[in-house]
Amino acid sequence: MTTTVKDAKCFFWTIKIGNNTAFLIGSMHLMRKDMHPLPDKFENAFSVSPVIVFEVDLKEANTDELREHVRSVGFYPPGETIWKNISKETQKKLLERLSEMQFSVKMAEKIRPWLLSTMIEEKNEDDNGSEFQHALGLDVHFFKKAEQEGKKLMFLESAADQVNCTAEMPASQQEFLLEDALRKEPVEGEIPLDEVIELWKNGDADTLEFHYRDHHKKQMKIYQHIIINRNHRWLRKIEDLFQLGENVMIIVGGGHVGGPDGLVRLLTDKGYQIVQE
Repeated sequence: MTTTVKDAKCFFWTIKIGNNTAFLIGSMHLMRKDMHPLPDKFENAFSVSPVIVFEVDLKEANTDELREHVRSVGFYPPGETIWKNISKETQKKLLERLSEMQFSVKMAEKIRPWLLSTMIEEKNEDDNGSEFQHALGLDVHFFKKAEQEGKKLMFLESAADQVNCTAEMPASQQEFLLEDALRKEPVEGEIPLDEVIELWKNGDADTLEFHYRDHHKKQMKIYQHIIINRNHRWLRKIEDLFQLGENVMIIVGGGHVGGPDGLVRLLTDKGYQIVQE
């Protein structure tokens, strides 16, 4: 029998800093309607925290500045195309998917693999008619609520920083991302989203991180870019947050909290008393 979210443990830790508390929350960016309402401890943490911290300002995604940045790092310069940067096998799969999507080949060939992979994944979600939606994600829920209630919002990185995590990868790593988006069957280390949600509800962050790491074992540099390096950059900023003298609620993606390079371990190794509630 699966656990309902309302009664679930989930990814929720507390860190006592003097007379204040920092709440570390591992978010699910994709959720279903039936996953709300969230456990009371999430809402209670929000209510007692004047400062709410997110990976990135979600409003930045809709700015002209970010769109221009994505275009500058996501498209090839004139005269260069994707065909010289991916294998023949990936080319074949890409052409098949573009045909299914009724997407212009002339347009697609100008787009770098990391950005094309994102576009294809978004189309896959639409085609599958999934009940899981970004608009229902835990981070979106609390971002909207924090704005409505006038909480102080802080961010661990900029939207451009987040884009650059994949945009700055070498061509071989970008092709791995594109291959992932083009696959029609699960591969080793990849688990269905329903199973990810169950691990999240059960508070099993280490097992979730193990699956993510296993999935990237052939391209560990990707995992280094998108998880490990960011965790270490965020750690310094999180420690600065502890000096604010206020309760702080910190919301990051669920894949960033567990495992040997997760924020829970990094904070523990720094001597903080962190407790999963």
